[in-house]
Amino acid sequence: MKILHLCYSDLEGGAARAAYRLHQAQRSVGLNSHMLVINKCSDDPYVHTVSLRKKLRVKAAATIARRILKAQKTGNPIHHSLNLFPSGLPRIINKLSPDIVNLHWVGNEMLSIGEIASLKQPIVWTLHDMWSFSGCEHYDDDLSSERYSAGYSRESRHSEHSGIDLDRWIFQRKKKTWSNKRFHIVAPSSWLADCVQRSTLFADQSVKVINNCIDHSVYKPLSRNLARETLGLSQSKKYLLFGAMSSTSDPRKGYHLLVPALQKLKKLGEAENIELLIFGASEGTTEQELGLITHYMGRLHDDISLCLLYNAADLFIAPSLQDNLPNTLVEALACGTPCVAFDIGGIPDLLTSPLLGQKCRILDYQHLAQSILNGLKKTAERDQIVCHSKEKRSQKVIADSYKDLYHIL
Repeated sequence: MKILHLCYSDLEGGAARAAYRLHQAQRSVGLNSHMLVINKCSDDPYVHTVSLRKKLRVKAAATIARRILKAQKTGNPIHHSLNLFPSGLPRIINKLSPDIVNLHWVGNEMLSIGEIASLKQPIVWTLHDMWSFSGCEHYDDDLSSERYSAGYSRESRHSEHSGIDLDRWIFQRKKKTWSNKRFHIVAPSSWLADCVQRSTLFADQSVKVINNCIDHSVYKPLSRNLARETLGLSQSKKYLLFGAMSSTSDPRKGYHLLVPALQKLKKLGEAENIELLIFGASEGTTEQELGLITHYMGRLHDDISLCLLYNAADLFIAPSLQDNLPNTLVEALACGTPCVAFDIGGIPDLLTSPLLGQKCRILDYQHLAQSILNGLKKTAERDQIVCHSKEKRSQKVIADSYKDLYHIL
């Protein structure tokens, strides 16, 4: 059985890294897994990419799509994909002759809505956001209009949105084009599976919850003293780690709530021994705003640096307001580092016990500050955190779950 994973990249972005880890996990258990990407970053011989001409075609289509998207005014214009323009990838897919096509993040004009419908192979679609069953948005509006469940009527449009309702138009196009198409949906979190089942578009599609996997030989507990020495950090400080792609600029990641939470800790006199580590950004104004020493680590693309950072930290803070199953929390837990996060999206699937960290049930900075304080006061049982991670998200556990799904198609 030959599986072909489709994702825009193999390493650039959270969805890409999750897809590539799944590909690696499947090969490690003997599955004939391959990937097809537009932007190849690894040297993996089983990751295939397209010609320069095809790549330029996709990027030109994405540029046009971004201009079209300006006709729609929403609170979150960045995270949208039209997928209107044919890329020609189905011809490459057919040449690779897979038995099963496993879709991942195929936005940014990688594969048009019509081309997805044209695929002849059985399709497993691993969701990394909400685009597949929504309009052109990758996540529901911050104010949770939930148009994906309301069917994108004119009445369901948010009152603050204006211009051409491209979300509604793309949703209708998907509904018409995919009306007779069968997908086998994998949701990495129970939250996303629930969204799928409540959606107008995918309510009758099968959905299975399978977490993203992690390689525990790469992300593993190391000596905290050694990690800090390697990174040039103090052995006596308490370190809070925060990070994501565009960690300080993407409002979904909650940086705007982390800053006042830390200001509150400082005001209470609880931050004298705390320093902040931030990856995903190279500079910022946090140190000036808080008076806390802040180490900006930039964008880290290698696993070794990330593993050292997780091991150097006392807590990993994920104040995201919308998220599926964040790779950052998966990585932190594999390293034995407890986490603090809001009780949203896929977080309940990860922080299933106080042993693993603090779930903040109210989305405000004051409760976040208290959760951070509680986490710092608690002694982390790192070995137990790692054991739990291996039990739930090891390469073999997740690869076997996919293998069982593939065999019934």
